[in-house]
Amino acid sequence: MRLIGILIIATLAAHYSYIYVRLRSAVGPGWKWTALYLALTLFLVFGSRALWQVDLGDYPEFRKALSYSVYMGLAFFFILFTAFVALDLVRLLAWLADTLFSTDLRGLIPSPKGRAWAAAGFALLVCAYGWFEALNVQPRHVTIETERLPAGTDRIRIAQITDVHLGWIIQEERLARILSVVRAAEPDLVVSTGDLVDDNMEFRDEEIALLRGLTPPLGTYAVTGNHEYHVGVRQAVEFKERAGMRVLRNAHHSVGGLVLVGMDDPSARYYGEEIPPEGDILASLPADRFVVLLKHQPRVEPESVGLFDLQLSGHTHGGQIWPFYWLTRMVYEYRPGLRALNPSSRGGEAYADENSRESSIYVSNGTGTWGPPLRFFAPPEVTIFDIVRKPGS
Repeated sequence: MRLIGILIIATLAAHYSYIYVRLRSAVGPGWKWTALYLALTLFLVFGSRALWQVDLGDYPEFRKALSYSVYMGLAFFFILFTAFVALDLVRLLAWLADTLFSTDLRGLIPSPKGRAWAAAGFALLVCAYGWFEALNVQPRHVTIETERLPAGTDRIRIAQITDVHLGWIIQEERLARILSVVRAAEPDLVVSTGDLVDDNMEFRDEEIALLRGLTPPLGTYAVTGNHEYHVGVRQAVEFKERAGMRVLRNAHHSVGGLVLVGMDDPSARYYGEEIPPEGDILASLPADRFVVLLKHQPRVEPESVGLFDLQLSGHTHGGQIWPFYWLTRMVYEYRPGLRALNPSSRGGEAYADENSRESSIYVSNGTGTWGPPLRFFAPPEVTIFDIVRKPGS
């Protein structure tokens, strides 16, 4: 853990030093600019640590203001860093072209001050756009045909929310926006695939009332995400139950002709909890029912493929702020959207069974935000799944 902390500090130091060098080349010498920059970056670094390590529960308005200031500042500096890197790459390409082909492209590149203004302006525009993109939660519709619906049932509609991150920034106002999209879809049941909460939710009666206002005919269900463990899984689960949710923890539940299977997030193991093999749970389920596997992280156990129909996951936020999307692609195999999972083998061994299912995974972009309340090229969604009877079945 100490090595990770050192790496984080070194990365931040390099990050802010690079921006400082680029800004100094634009504004010129002067201790006042250096002092202002140093004060601002120290505020962001230590402010972000204070949000996690200092108990500000008795000062909710101050904590909310500090959260917005710190996370918006961090987002602005990250986008500013990205803009400067892009401009330096353009300068490098121009230098190569001039060197190899005797062109004069470097003469078209703005001065250091012009580049600084362009980078800062771009960062401000992205932050402004990202604010409104994060607020613009939209339904995303997916239709899946199956032969595993019970007689007399032609469609079951599921609404998925994930990665809402109720806490310091996402509170009742933003939650109300999200739930209005859910209600408009008129789902038969609602599932929350982790990271619903990101704070101590013991006294959050407004959010409880909003969530209890969801009354889908087949109920509301939830699983844990990694952030629920970070903030205390017991109080997080209690909040969900008080909000009218049935929390599936390494368990299954039959409802409306479907079977829901909920698995705890792998973070449970870091907190001393055991997670049973999901394959054992899935193998015991009826073969004639559509099985929905609820898992926060978009990881697929090879031995589970063919034992469920649809896995619903989130966690990656679609990167939330581009180009973080590419970092999530380096860690997780499955990008946002629906993907088939039916290889010719399972667990490395040949697998053929007339009862095996055509397994798929859907990875949501997420519904809320973590950290800065911004999204850039990663629109938030409430995913609406229509599980419909396959023609002729």
